[in-house]
Amino acid sequence: MTQKRWGKKKKYPRDWKAYNEELVRRGTFYLDFDWVKSWRKELAEMNKNKVGAPYQFPESLIELQAVWHQLTNYRGVEGITRAVVEAGKLPQYNDFSTINRRVNKMNTKIMLPEKGDIYAATDGTGTKLNMSGEYFETKYGNGKKKFIKVIITANPITKDLLKVDASLEGEELSEPQVAMTHMAELEAEGYNILKFWGDGSFDAHELFDFLDYYNIEPAVKIGKDAVIDPGGSVRRNIEVRIFQELGYEQWAKEKEYGKRWLGTEGIISAVKRCFGERVRSKKEENMIKEAKRKFWAYEKMRKYAKA
Repeated sequence: MTQKRWGKKKKYPRDWKAYNEELVRRGTFYLDFDWVKSWRKELAEMNKNKVGAPYQFPESLIELQAVWHQLTNYRGVEGITRAVVEAGKLPQYNDFSTINRRVNKMNTKIMLPEKGDIYAATDGTGTKLNMSGEYFETKYGNGKKKFIKVIITANPITKDLLKVDASLEGEELSEPQVAMTHMAELEAEGYNILKFWGDGSFDAHELFDFLDYYNIEPAVKIGKDAVIDPGGSVRRNIEVRIFQELGYEQWAKEKEYGKRWLGTEGIISAVKRCFGERVRSKKEENMIKEAKRKFWAYEKMRKYAKA
């Protein structure tokens, strides 16, 4: 018997024609070469006061190749670049080892929105190692299969990705710790976080104290067996009392808890649909960087399409 969902089914208005066009435009990102007009100028700026051998390829090319790498390996990226050169869209191509080196050194900092009031939600997911055989299990998992843990913070109202962290399973900070780090960085960068969403794994006294310090409204799911702790977080005790008085359904409605999905699980699901759940790299350091680049690439394409 199918359990009936509580509450009324909500309708989320969306301009499907505009959204469809946005999805189509994301595909054009792969072959947009307008930036090539500034090839020489960009190289001149990159090589200004540079010590050692000068750069031969602009960062704009490397960023595009980093996105191509989500679809194929570095030798495949070289092949694509060669074909584009032959088509007259690029002046020259770089080999796969140069692409590999530059991509793994590139800055994958997320382009943030204008400073001001924002909302935040944090959640984590796993990215699989591409080679999960005996060698990798022995090297990284002590005989057990491991994965890369990725934790993101995003704005559930605008669906903008804000921060990304990645680490090998077992070496990562807890999700509440990463959430606090992300929000502290955003506050230091000039953003005012109005509200934070998190699932039950974020029900931590330290996190509630953090939210109280920055005057951020919590929308964190409280555990069913939660009790008021006289020696614990004052803010959490307040939220526990509210949760117990309202019950989960009413609490979720008043806190708009369902919006959490739009800011975290929606992005995670979209990234995995676009670029898969595995990384191709073999070195631990590059695995972690590649896992983060999946989210960087998705956000870059999304912003390109919306612009």
